[in-house]
Amino acid sequence: MSRTSDDELGRRRFQLGKEQAVEDAVEKIRRAQAVDWPSLCAADCKLLREILGELWICIGRERWEQYSFSRLTRQDIRDLLALEAGMRGRTLTCETLEEMDAILSHTRNPPPAS
Repeated sequence: MSRTSDDELGRRRFQLGKEQAVEDAVEKIRRAQAVDWPSLCAADCKLLREILGELWICIGRERWEQYSFSRLTRQDIRDLLALEAGMRGRTLTCETLEEMDAILSHTRNPPPAS
């Protein structure tokens, strides 16, 4: 097999792995009652898939496996979408990646009481 074919095969395997991981995560999120999946518009669902795909690329597989997607809430999803909206057209910054990681790992600090 030529070098180009090996490279292409590797890229395709990576892409398929990402797509499968994202679909598995979306299915868990979709089944989570706290998310109220039917209330999300198609554009939000598409954007969420894009966010998850970018995160899958940026973080380690071990970290990804630690996320409990089924425990996310509607607010968690809204917060992820809001973080992405602030990044439109740019790559994820370390700060945004850390904020998204905190949401997905359920380790973020609650907002201060008013």
